[in-house]
Amino acid sequence: MPNPAGVNRRKKPPKKEGPRFLRKPFTGYGRGAPAKVLRILGWTLAIWFASAILLGDSGLFSILRMKRMRNSLERELTNLEETLETRQRHQGNLEGDPETIERVAREEYGMIRDGEISYIVTLEDEEDEE
Repeated sequence: MPNPAGVNRRKKPPKKEGPRFLRKPFTGYGRGAPAKVLRILGWTLAIWFASAILLGDSGLFSILRMKRMRNSLERELTNLEETLETRQRHQGNLEGDPETIERVAREEYGMIRDGEISYIVTLEDEEDEE
């Protein structure tokens, strides 16, 4: 409805055109085609990065596998060091302790002293008894 001056207040003023570089190049498509392409590209890159982080040569899974391997090798190393230490002590006893030499000769080689009698006890199998 016009006012007393004759101007229609309900009528909207015409839109001002913005600069040409801000206009959409594909007015018919809207956000459809470029957004789908970008979305697919984004998901592809995200999956590629996630797989590289998790499954690569220096990825999370290989790092965890290497840590488990390192722990098992460290345990094996400590066991071998303990075995080496025990054998070195045993070697030291064999080199200088006559009692140890005698014990090893009796247990492993079946040697006896002069005048002793050695008895060897063998157990029969259950199959032989039946």
